[in-house]
Amino acid sequence: MTSHGSNHEVRKPNYTLRRIKTLLAIIGFVSSVTLLFTWRTVDSQAATVLVSVVYLLTGLWLTVRFAPRD
Repeated sequence: MTSHGSNHEVRKPNYTLRRIKTLLAIIGFVSSVTLLFTWRTVDSQAATVLVSVVYLLTGLWLTVRFAPRD
């Protein structure tokens, strides 16, 4: 029989990469919400949808990232 849990290497988390991804998500979230509330043009409905999608995805990612883990 083999033991599946005995030969795993313990790796240190890459905190710099985590900080960069979180910073990019916060910048994307703030800029997209700013564009959603200030940018009102009728001709660019596709751009408005794109900004809305960026807003929703970054908001969801930040919510899941910082949700309490019980």
